[in-house]
Amino acid sequence: MAVLLIFLLGITALVFWFGKRDPAHEVDPAVFKQYDLNTIDEITLESTSGKTVLKYQGARWKVNGTLNANSDMIDVLFATLQQAEAKRPVAISARDSITKALKQRGVKVSLFAAGETKAAFFAGGNESKNQAYFLQENNSVPYVVTIPGYRVYVSGIFELSETEWRDRFVFGFNWRNFHRLKTTFPKNPVDNFEIEMDDGLPVIKGLQEADTTKLNNFLDAISLLAADEFNPTTLSLDSLSKTDPLVSFLVSDVAGKEYALQLYPGKAKSIQYLGLINGDQWARFDKKKVADILSGRRFFEKPR
Repeated sequence: MAVLLIFLLGITALVFWFGKRDPAHEVDPAVFKQYDLNTIDEITLESTSGKTVLKYQGARWKVNGTLNANSDMIDVLFATLQQAEAKRPVAISARDSITKALKQRGVKVSLFAAGETKAAFFAGGNESKNQAYFLQENNSVPYVVTIPGYRVYVSGIFELSETEWRDRFVFGFNWRNFHRLKTTFPKNPVDNFEIEMDDGLPVIKGLQEADTTKLNNFLDAISLLAADEFNPTTLSLDSLSKTDPLVSFLVSDVAGKEYALQLYPGKAKSIQYLGLINGDQWARFDKKKVADILSGRRFFEKPR
């Protein structure tokens, strides 16, 4: 019995030793980040749903060349790229099916620095989205990928749609370049007003003396207005756009670029307004958050 035990211990030690030294059994946790993340200035996300291009332009990240990106989501994206680690190769028995699924239904993630491709891989997961897989573009072995210390679906950040990447602020421009704001109430024209810059200060056109505190608070609320969520266009929303809005805002900057928002009342018991941004993007706004920008001309008149 003692001899058998010594024999088994010897076999175990040999298996452990040679298994430990065999490179085929070792996994490089950084296999998907063989690049300098600090140099990355463009990331493309391609899937059957479409292509989203995130690119650093000027002083900020843009979505598909025109929309300002949500800085918080960009931070999450880079944190994911930095912290995600390859845990182990997918089991041989499931390797072919997962590789096929990643290439057909996953997201191809490409990272660029100054126009040069630095990395490209496919990201996806199983149906329950509790396990993430990455596959390098020119490799046949997918890996299970995790963020150590967190139970999170790592591939989820790459699966966001274009609208989920965009900045939620409606009037996305530098307010130092503000030129004019026109507010229109189609059903109550008497409440219409227009704000212009006069010698560096905002004034309400045609109003001899305005309450500057109320005016400045209004402009602050407009500048910080953010959508709760974005929605795709539907037949009912398309029909709604052909009706008169509750209020319409048209902002222009010194370069002549215009930013538009029409707000429509939701259903009677709804806590949100529906909004059409720049004539092509629908969004929802919390009624309480929007209350500060629904004031008409008379609200700004200074008490006598």
